[in-house]
Amino acid sequence: MLRSSCIVALWACGADAGAGPTSVTNDLNAAISKGTNGIFSGGGSGVLVRSLLDGLFNSDVNVVPASFVHNDLVAPSVMYPGNFGSVWCPNSGNSGYSSTGQCGTDSLTGLDNPWSYAQLAVVINTAMTDLFPNFDDIQDPTWGYGVFYPTDSNSVDQRCRYLASNSGFDCPGGWLDMNSGWTADSVHKGAGYYAAGNPYATGGGGGAGCHFAPYDPYGISQTDAYDANGNNLVEDSDCQCNYAFSSNWDEWVTNWIMNAAPKAAYSWQGWFKEGKAPSFALDLAACWMNNPRDMINLQNAVWYRRYDWSSQMLPVSSWDGTPLNQRLYWGWNEIPVDRVTIDTATNWDAVFIKMPAAVCDGSDSDNVWCLTTGGQGVLERDLDTWVSNDFLLVGASNLGTRPGSYIIYMTDSITASGAWTRSFYCQDWQSPSGKYKTVFVPVTTSNQYGACYLEWGGR
Repeated sequence: MLRSSCIVALWACGADAGAGPTSVTNDLNAAISKGTNGIFSGGGSGVLVRSLLDGLFNSDVNVVPASFVHNDLVAPSVMYPGNFGSVWCPNSGNSGYSSTGQCGTDSLTGLDNPWSYAQLAVVINTAMTDLFPNFDDIQDPTWGYGVFYPTDSNSVDQRCRYLASNSGFDCPGGWLDMNSGWTADSVHKGAGYYAAGNPYATGGGGGAGCHFAPYDPYGISQTDAYDANGNNLVEDSDCQCNYAFSSNWDEWVTNWIMNAAPKAAYSWQGWFKEGKAPSFALDLAACWMNNPRDMINLQNAVWYRRYDWSSQMLPVSSWDGTPLNQRLYWGWNEIPVDRVTIDTATNWDAVFIKMPAAVCDGSDSDNVWCLTTGGQGVLERDLDTWVSNDFLLVGASNLGTRPGSYIIYMTDSITASGAWTRSFYCQDWQSPSGKYKTVFVPVTTSNQYGACYLEWGGR
């Protein structure tokens, strides 16, 4: 195992470590680098990551969810762990406010949750200009073309798009009129069926909307919270975050905790009056911003106040100073972006394997060999799925194509200050059965790019 002297960069341990950078990982690490002049000022402009197995690939929605990754974000678990079971697990069967159902068990590992599994996704860097208008100016204070939720938000499947001209909401499965109420139909499908982008700028408002309850009584279930000045968490019927809090987004969190009030039809959502909140309360309170900087600041504020709002019942967790125990946190944001653009393989810089937060328990340099034997078996199983779906090809001859065989790793590690940080790298690894291996080709004086790719293991 690589020892703690390798924490800064595990390839610093020497060539025998079989790990290091390539030109692709160098570019990605530059893109996610911390701001040099404050939050999201200087440094990198961020990347998007997206899992392709959310049921929306090749669907009819206009937007799909991705997550924005940048090292000004300080929380762990910046990507939804969706390759087995539920992020609600483990739990006792109850959120404190409702039944959660049972957590299934993975026959390969005996686990009932995905938190210790590696995750597969694609990363987009060079094609960010195709996803956001004027992307080169995204750090400018006046840039505001996007839709950025600081937490999980159900942006594509449980949000209603407000249409002022018709005095109502286009919701998944029906129309919600401001006067006459709910009418179920097959015409209206919700915010996920609109073009991407800030509806107050040049965008179509895809994914921008208020949270919807897809059960009787059907309606808007967005959490309200009004402070002493009459400021709600949202500032309009599109459920955009209230910029009255923009000078200090921590005040938004305070307002949520102190004044949260569910809509009358959903009074069961009684958190902060009857106890702290389950993680899914974030979905119900989530509002959207038009730029990454505000999103980063609110996302960080939610993390810093986690002990104040979270019951730690969903998933059951026990956060303390131990890095491993902080892993079970809903630390990802949600960015609805154009489905066709982000799901076009030629726009992917690489497929990557995201390590669980603190995969080496925080004591060693995070790397794939710290996954349990079962966890490495799950990774092999996931590689099978991606290869069979043609998201990922095998062999050095496919390095230059997309989809192709280029595959890298991303760590999610804690720093001495207690903030979490991400890093892309390559590493030699062979799957437990010997079916696959990842191959690291170092950058040298004769090979300025290096490489990292999936190869058959030769079993």
